[in-house]
Amino acid sequence: MIIDLVAIIVFLTSLIGLAIVIGRKFPTLAAVDPTATAGPTAERKHSLIEERLRRKVTSWWTKIADRSAPLAATTGRLATAAHRKLVDLEHEYKIRSLPVFLSHRQRRKIDQQIAAMLNQTQAMIDEKEYAAAEEKIMQAVRLEPRSIPVFELLGQLYLTTKEFAHAKEVYQYLLKLTGDSDAIYQHLGEADLGAGHPEAAKLELERAVELNQNVASYHLELAQAYTALEDHPSAFASVQEAARLEPNSPKVLDQYVEVSIAAGKKQFAEDAVARIESVNPENTKIAQWRTQIAALEDRPLTSTPETGIE
Repeated sequence: MIIDLVAIIVFLTSLIGLAIVIGRKFPTLAAVDPTATAGPTAERKHSLIEERLRRKVTSWWTKIADRSAPLAATTGRLATAAHRKLVDLEHEYKIRSLPVFLSHRQRRKIDQQIAAMLNQTQAMIDEKEYAAAEEKIMQAVRLEPRSIPVFELLGQLYLTTKEFAHAKEVYQYLLKLTGDSDAIYQHLGEADLGAGHPEAAKLELERAVELNQNVASYHLELAQAYTALEDHPSAFASVQEAARLEPNSPKVLDQYVEVSIAAGKKQFAEDAVARIESVNPENTKIAQWRTQIAALEDRPLTSTPETGIE
């Protein structure tokens, strides 16, 4: 009876000990997006964390086993479940590791360091020193794992280097930090277009337009997604909206011609080419466009809402 009582006391004490271990572990979780692809350093860190926890749990379980085999079996199952839960929560709560008890002086110092790192990173990007830029911006990530400007610049870097999968991970993480953002959905669409995933890009760019209808580039990229999906009527509607917002943009005019030709809108294409030719007669695409337009079937303009470039 006394032995059983001692074993129970030891068991309860050990549970309290495990709770303390778990409680102390959470504030030191790694600050990395759980959906992002882990690099070699992150993978090594994760392995070390698991190994350290495994040693602690194993040592604790061995002490219990020495006192009571039946009790040890039950406790072992609890320990295994607790360890598994701890590892799961490590992934779930990584982004909560930012210190919250910082003085104004400490916060100001971190903000100054982050600003300097962002300036250095941007200078490296401008000089096309992309590897150095990535290393510098990752230093900022480690210093401030919830900084929106840091991750925005990291996303821009990956778009610039055409690392579209990494860019998408960054912008998905930014959505967690900011909530719905038309600019972030636009960047997600840009990443998916670059990666050759027009269906995903279409949904993201439609969401960007839904949140903000007054940005021409959103409509322009949405037209690209529709074109890739061979939905030419929708592409034409989107590029018309872009042209309404920015009627003199060379980029918009170029795509307006391309989409109009693909949609068989001969008159609209001719009007757009004439506009381009008046402002930039040296455009090397004009001759090719005129050949393509000449091959289109003549269709009279209808009474639909379609309008040409004003």
